[in-house]
Amino acid sequence: MSFPMEALPRIACFHGGGSTGPIFEVQCEQLISQLSSTFEFVFFNAPFYRDAGPGVLPFFVPEKWGPYRTWFTRDENDEERGDGRGKDGKGEGGIERVLKLLSEAGDGGEWVGCLGFSQGTRVVGGLLLDQQRRKELGLPKAEGDIDFKFGVLCMGGAAPMVSDISYMAEDDGVINTPTFHLHGTKDFQYDNGKKQMKTYYDASKVTVLDIDYHHAMPWHRADLVKFADMMRQIYKDTRPKK
Repeated sequence: MSFPMEALPRIACFHGGGSTGPIFEVQCEQLISQLSSTFEFVFFNAPFYRDAGPGVLPFFVPEKWGPYRTWFTRDENDEERGDGRGKDGKGEGGIERVLKLLSEAGDGGEWVGCLGFSQGTRVVGGLLLDQQRRKELGLPKAEGDIDFKFGVLCMGGAAPMVSDISYMAEDDGVINTPTFHLHGTKDFQYDNGKKQMKTYYDASKVTVLDIDYHHAMPWHRADLVKFADMMRQIYKDTRPKK
């Protein structure tokens, strides 16, 4: 008699600006292979369109992989809308929209983590901060009863996406959920990534890996193995002790 296999815990994945979920999935193929027995990676598309981001062309041509997408828009004064709303500032907020995407992703394992690359790290930060503030303010969980245990931020920079409950918060905006930060020492975002980590994340809950890379996900085997091992460890550390 055979029994159905238990669903793997899921990680929500958010691409960088000027990319797409399918492109990011290709860029993460080797990482997925390393962790195929540990996690299910689920990739999401940003709602707005823009030109190709760094490292997308010439491989991911628009005829096959476009249109390219972004998690943020700019208003009529060319100021970024940090809450992830459209250009007119109306409608659903970005964090609320992302949480709805997760709740609509169908059946599967528990959502245990979120992973972002470049601009996608700002979505990760926004999700974690929204979750933290809901707990602190005694508010109900957001869509889908999701409770992330950790976040992974790859080649990131800039502030977390602002959620709709931010106006209620009286904290310093520092995220205390465990996070794993990947920085490329040759990345044009290297300094911004370090600033992002030090400004918005509790240093006592941070794990860091610097690799000799440009603005890209790891592909060298030694880096991949180390990256995957560190992801397994951060997940293990957040699980209840038996």
